[in-house]
Amino acid sequence: MITLSRHICLSLLALLAFLAGCGAPVAPTLSPTSTLAPSPTLAPSPTAVPSPTPTLESPTDTPMPSPIPPTRTPRPTPVPTMTADEEYAFVSEMLRNNGGCRLPCWWGFTPGETAWETTKTFFTSRGVTIWDYGGTRDYTVAFDTPGHYESYQSYIREDGMLDRIDIGAVPPVGEDGYSVYGDPQFAEDWKTCMLPQILGAYGPPSQIFLGTGGAPWSPFDLLLFYPEKGFLVEYVGVAEEREGETWRVCPHRVEITLHLWSPERSMNLEDIPGVVSSHADDETWGPYPLEEATGMSIEQFYQTFVQPGNQTCLNVPADLW
Repeated sequence: MITLSRHICLSLLALLAFLAGCGAPVAPTLSPTSTLAPSPTLAPSPTAVPSPTPTLESPTDTPMPSPIPPTRTPRPTPVPTMTADEEYAFVSEMLRNNGGCRLPCWWGFTPGETAWETTKTFFTSRGVTIWDYGGTRDYTVAFDTPGHYESYQSYIREDGMLDRIDIGAVPPVGEDGYSVYGDPQFAEDWKTCMLPQILGAYGPPSQIFLGTGGAPWSPFDLLLFYPEKGFLVEYVGVAEEREGETWRVCPHRVEITLHLWSPERSMNLEDIPGVVSSHADDETWGPYPLEEATGMSIEQFYQTFVQPGNQTCLNVPADLW
């Protein structure tokens, strides 16, 4: 019995050992980390770092923070700026023929008729800089020719069209630092705008005024007003004190300003910006009608100064200064 019982126990132990040995290969299936951990195929991070994906995104991101300014797109090829000699030749030719038109048209541009873009293209295509002073409706072109003159052209637009044009020209500066009024080269360069040529081309103005100033340099403003034609010509100079009760006003020793607008507009002298308004604080300036200031009628003035090369001066009472 003891032997049988021992045999039975030994058999049971053998069976258990056998079962344990058969279950051993199943254990790995219950612990996947033992087979997945060493596998290199599931950890591709070392090769994913230089992945081409970032390089595909970077070109599209680059232009986003720094787009090309819109002002550059119409001018992919910059137009070279004119040299001083080219600029002088260009302005001289335009002053000579005025673009084939008459005032108030200037260089081919007519207030109330010409689009601002047409004027802008005319200058930019020639390399001429246009100053817009921060995006206002007043655009200025300046020409500085040493030994000849300094000049500007101001174009005022309204709803895309030219509304007004102002032009100014100043004689060259002398060694003393002051403009040389009466400079013969200036008179030749701006010949078509000098007093005899304006009178010869457009006839007697409707009104003539004289504005006077005080110390220290006693300026005067001779105003030729053509309201029905759409322009005003302003001659500014320095009066010369004479013995006695008069001062001399010489229209050939001046700088020139032109104010142009559409003849369809009704304009008074006070309506023209920068003429009367610029002297609001000067009670002596006037402006005085020609006959009151000089005793000369408009017709007498016309007959006197329409002659080319005329260098007659006007005598003005000293109490107007």
